[in-house]
Amino acid sequence: MKSSKIMSVILRGLPNTLLLLFWSLILATLLGLLLTRMRLAKGKFWSSLADFYLNLVRGTPPLLMLLLSYYGLPVLLKAVGINIEHWTRLMFGIFGLTIGWSAYLAEAFRSAYLAVDPGQLEAARSVGMSNRHAFMQIILPQAAVIALPNVENLVIGLVKATSLVYVLGLYDMYNEASNLSNQTAGIDQLQIFILLALTYWLIVLIIEAIFRMVRKHFAVIS
Repeated sequence: MKSSKIMSVILRGLPNTLLLLFWSLILATLLGLLLTRMRLAKGKFWSSLADFYLNLVRGTPPLLMLLLSYYGLPVLLKAVGINIEHWTRLMFGIFGLTIGWSAYLAEAFRSAYLAVDPGQLEAARSVGMSNRHAFMQIILPQAAVIALPNVENLVIGLVKATSLVYVLGLYDMYNEASNLSNQTAGIDQLQIFILLALTYWLIVLIIEAIFRMVRKHFAVIS
């Protein structure tokens, strides 16, 4: 089979793969920041709640998290009067990946925050800066630079994890390639999956290039 034909089939699943990656990353980042805030809170309740969530999610395989989201979440919410049967497979995929990666991102954000010398916050207060301004102008930029390598690795991991949505019957790049392989009785299987691997690799190269530009930006302004 011609490589162009194989690529045309694989790329049919590219929009779903990119949508999964984009929305899961955005939502997981927001949830991860909230969890970081809870984990660092002085109140024991919020800190303990965040600890429980992080331990539970990090101890659950991403594949199982997707299955629990697809089969378990509708039942759980229906018990409290919320019906989500209208959700698409894409929405369940985004939800499952968001839950899984929010825990990993929260730990990356927390470790980056704790790596910044706390004495800088005290110094900022001593010259009259408010806690909010000191955090935004001094702590956050440094924590962001520290967190970048871990966040980059997590984003790359998320790219690969999007392929797990095949269990939901969502037609992403992996599912399209797998179906094509089955249709050809495995004759072109090696060629199909090599081209699929190269496609994922290209996405990862683009992500690495974006992170390099971000690091250069912080290096210039620091």
